[in-house]
Amino acid sequence: MSTIYLKKTALPSYVARYSQPEHIQACYTCGTCNSACPVNAATSRLRPMELVYKARLGLLDELVSMPDIWYCMDCNRCSNFCPMMVKPLSLIQNLRAEAISRKIVCPELAEQHKEVLKRLLNALWHAADALLDGEYPKVAEHWEQWARTSPSDKANQLIKLPSDTPQTTAFRQMVRGYGVNATSISSCFTCRECSNACPICLDPRVFDPVKIFRLANFGLKDELLRSPCIWLCLDCQSCMSACSQGVKGALIIRQLQHIAYEEGVVAKDFPVRWQQLKGEVYGEYIREIDKLLEAARSVKPPYLKQV
Repeated sequence: MSTIYLKKTALPSYVARYSQPEHIQACYTCGTCNSACPVNAATSRLRPMELVYKARLGLLDELVSMPDIWYCMDCNRCSNFCPMMVKPLSLIQNLRAEAISRKIVCPELAEQHKEVLKRLLNALWHAADALLDGEYPKVAEHWEQWARTSPSDKANQLIKLPSDTPQTTAFRQMVRGYGVNATSISSCFTCRECSNACPICLDPRVFDPVKIFRLANFGLKDELLRSPCIWLCLDCQSCMSACSQGVKGALIIRQLQHIAYEEGVVAKDFPVRWQQLKGEVYGEYIREIDKLLEAARSVKPPYLKQV
């Protein structure tokens, strides 16, 4: 069977009506999805390959009760990087819908999960901002303040556009070329396809791909290289897939990170410290999801009742 949800049952389920193709039978357990998952990289608490493998075995009762399906950020890196075009994200979304349909969790959990994601992104922005200022704070002590505070003060500052100088022209040229994968930022006409596709563009004040691309197109080097935003990108490449003009947005952001490092805008140990700090932030995110699930479970899973 192509999916564990499309089998015929006596009672039509929510998932049977709205599920997306998962292609789980094509999986040969290479582990690419595990390597691509940012939550797994930071916490080792979400392994998409395990979910796909259990789905192939038909362990639906166990899957809909696993907290792992709610740890997912919906970034779709697992699907975008899978060499066999398996769709772990579709599987996870279908499992969430089935969990709600079975009343294993309350229906409000989906919106509550989105709010926790917004808190995570706020915290990541503030963590990157602190690290750019040379600080290395303890995330547990700052989590609540960071999570509830949107970076509105710095994000809403007026920016003066620079004149067209050799320096701004050189910067635009640097941004356009990332190895052999050159891209044209001048093709962007702010249609916001990238922002609509971006899984972490939940609050444009925190992260908005089209804003980054426009600032790069204007040659605003200092504003970009000192911005925490360029370090929030998950490199999921959803913006690249969505852009009708062929702008390689994820590569532009990667190039901005590279320039910031090469020109000494960030410390030499910044990449390592950023990975460590992200691990702490994601750890707090996992704890928030666990609290949410504990409150949201309205009934015990059927297979636990039997035990």
